[in-house]
Amino acid sequence: MTLIEIVAAAITLWSIWLATKEHIWYWPTGIVSLILYTWTFYRAKLYGETLLQIICLVLMVYGWYEWLHGGENRAELPVTRTPRRAWAPLMIIGVVGSVITALLMKRFTDNPSPYVDAAILVFSLVAQLMTARKWLESWPMWVVINVVSVFLYIKRALYPTAVLYVALLVLAIQGYRDWKKSLASS
Repeated sequence: MTLIEIVAAAITLWSIWLATKEHIWYWPTGIVSLILYTWTFYRAKLYGETLLQIICLVLMVYGWYEWLHGGENRAELPVTRTPRRAWAPLMIIGVVGSVITALLMKRFTDNPSPYVDAAILVFSLVAQLMTARKWLESWPMWVVINVVSVFLYIKRALYPTAVLYVALLVLAIQGYRDWKKSLASS
């Protein structure tokens, strides 16, 4: 446990709360959190999680833009349901990407949990893309990712991060409820 991990956990918690409220400051606070967690996960030899933070930086910039200008006529993006045509590609990317990433980690790194780390990495990218598009079903995806993450972080002795992910699990449930109300009112 380091001070950077504790600060990263606090900023992440605030950032995800902002996301549940569809607040635009979710994006810049998320970027700060990602930078701090890149260092934390690298030190813990969770290379998939480290890579996830770096890739999510790009997705955060994309999401920030989409939330501001991705709606009709470049207006603010509303909450919508995930299009049916998107589900198969998203799940294929998740499963195939997880397997390939796990095999690469197992062969080329000293990661003690390559399969779990790879699944968290790839499915988090899928969920982050869904969040960037403001698809309601991103929240249940985050619920599953958060549950799995809690166990991984406990195993790697990242206790503040494990506690954070319990809180993120609660926020993901709240995010689903809030976004569902937003969808119903639009």
